[in-house]
Amino acid sequence: MHLFAAAINTAIIGKGLMIGGGFIGPSIGMGVVGGSYLQATGRNPESKLLGQALVFVAIIELYALLAFASVFFIK
Repeated sequence: MHLFAAAINTAIIGKGLMIGGGFIGPSIGMGVVGGSYLQATGRNPESKLLGQALVFVAIIELYALLAFASVFFIK
């Protein structure tokens, strides 16, 4: 068996790193938004902030979807 017969496909490794790195930021962002929402609701239970929090989560999730979709452009 030749030494280089089992070559590593670097495109697959690059795609995995791209997805993993692209999901770290949105995950942290969703945690920050969720924690801030819980703090605001704890201080003022009558507030109606859920709609605004969900809009921010949707915007953050957009970046995760862009990181996922960009993987399909790598050849």
